[in-house]
Amino acid sequence: MSKLFAIVLVFATICLLWATAAPTQILDAQTAINKIIAAYNRIPGPSVVHPWEVATLIDPNTFVPRNYF
Repeated sequence: MSKLFAIVLVFATICLLWATAAPTQILDAQTAINKIIAAYNRIPGPSVVHPWEVATLIDPNTFVPRNYF
């Protein structure tokens, strides 16, 4: 039992050391948005523009779903 406990303790210590050694970046909202846009702009090819869809209102009291399988 003590060998197992020692192995678990060593494993937990190594995991904690790796977690504290990792660089942490706390970004503000504008920096995060800029990084997302920069990553998106690195994707090659044109953007796909889909046509507008008309939203329809569904009355939940009278809605009957059609199940097509």
